[in-house]
Amino acid sequence: MKKIQTIGIIGGGQLGRMICFAAHQLGFRTVVLTDQKNSPASFVTNQTIIADYSDQNALKKFAESIDVASFEFENIPFETAEFVASHVELSPKSQILKITQNRILEKKFLNSIAIKTTEFATSDFAENLNKFGKGILKTATMGYDGKGQYVLKAGDSLPQTGSQEMILEKFCPFDSEISVVVARSKAGEIKAYEPLTNIHKNGILDESHYPAKISQALIIKAQAIAEKIAKELDLIGILAVEMFVVGEEIVVNELAPRPHNSGHFSMDGCVTSQFEQLIRAITGLPLGSTDFHSSGYMKNLIGDEVKDLAKFYQNPRAKIHLYGKEKIAAGRKMAHVNFLISK
Repeated sequence: MKKIQTIGIIGGGQLGRMICFAAHQLGFRTVVLTDQKNSPASFVTNQTIIADYSDQNALKKFAESIDVASFEFENIPFETAEFVASHVELSPKSQILKITQNRILEKKFLNSIAIKTTEFATSDFAENLNKFGKGILKTATMGYDGKGQYVLKAGDSLPQTGSQEMILEKFCPFDSEISVVVARSKAGEIKAYEPLTNIHKNGILDESHYPAKISQALIIKAQAIAEKIAKELDLIGILAVEMFVVGEEIVVNELAPRPHNSGHFSMDGCVTSQFEQLIRAITGLPLGSTDFHSSGYMKNLIGDEVKDLAKFYQNPRAKIHLYGKEKIAAGRKMAHVNFLISK
């Protein structure tokens, strides 16, 4: 087996930046492929290739300069992932990306392995909305942070969505939102982090709290669900599973085959961060411990919130992570802060 020395990362955002940090700590080189100049990851990598994701010459150059590839966001073109995978090992594999890029394929996959999701419809939306009573009409692809989503109730007029593929999900009246990050290695070793409770604001994750405010039985159930999904997908890498807690039941909402915003607390509160775990998983190293040594919470700094850094610096138990983004914009994740409380 060829020794892995250089890791390629498709995408240059803040997740790519933090993947680079983890890779370098473990002694690997990194190459970032991005279509953006001055991306957050470009300042901390060994090499940056700036090109359109459909540029096959750039993709070939990228693949030839690395030993294994991964990605930091799942909205890259599927064709890009397929091209890279035809030249170098891509983890997670492109078929996982295909499933998780499309909410319809994702829910059908989950239901096929007996994982509960909310009810959904892919056609006859007005009729199904009347049946559901209340629902959320979403774009099947490309939506994130609440974008491309419409909350509707029976009798409402449907929005004009053009030719976009849509999915109508029955509204799920949940008690709380949680997420579990799970990793699976090349050797088939699986480790799931304990769940965190997530609080959203305007469709964007605002805070993630550890430990999750749920029963021990639900903690075990949530981890088991995440581990089952990772195994059934034949995952190599890391996967975030977003879930609704409804009484003593778990309903899976979405999957993300990459490090996740809700997993950032692991950077300071856990033995092994989600970013180190990803590097371990895709390079054939044993997985690290997922034990949390601290409780606390992660706070996203979105838009102008990053201007309040001074107050966070005054807190001796606050761990600040800036993303190196040049322009502040409303709704844009600029940084996060982990607040640690000894267990």
